[in-house]
Amino acid sequence: MADEVIQIKRYPNRRFYSRDASKYVTIQELEDLIRQGHTIEVSDSQTGESLTRAVLTQLILDRQPDKISVFPVDMLHSIVRSNEMVTDFLRDYFQQSLTYLEYLKRHGASGQNLANPMHWVKAWMDGFKPATQPPAPPADEKVELSKRLEELAERIRQLEAKERVP
Repeated sequence: MADEVIQIKRYPNRRFYSRDASKYVTIQELEDLIRQGHTIEVSDSQTGESLTRAVLTQLILDRQPDKISVFPVDMLHSIVRSNEMVTDFLRDYFQQSLTYLEYLKRHGASGQNLANPMHWVKAWMDGFKPATQPPAPPADEKVELSKRLEELAERIRQLEAKERVP
């Protein structure tokens, strides 16, 4: 089933062992599993440390070098130079970008909804899980804002009336 995560162990001899299939697998077989829609998790057999990111990166570099062009050279330089704040920003940016990719996968690249930017915004917003609801402004603040809004609307009407006079 493509929804299940396939656990892979990497041994010191750099061989990969699929616990699900109970056999050693090649990097080609890992690539095939991913292309079929499976998610893999690769861990070191001795330490249990996750190696998934490193293995996927190596797979792209070795077996699909044309896809590394997704990252412009200037961006790669920026990533190497980045501090923790920039790295956090880029991590969040790419994570949110996955929301768009999931939207495209669900609705198809030629879907009519792609023409409407509001569908993109909704898909992006659906990817967020708000921590808490922002507190409602106090009632007196609402009244004050309402008064200020009325004053601004009146001022706009006055300015528009002056422009119409020849």
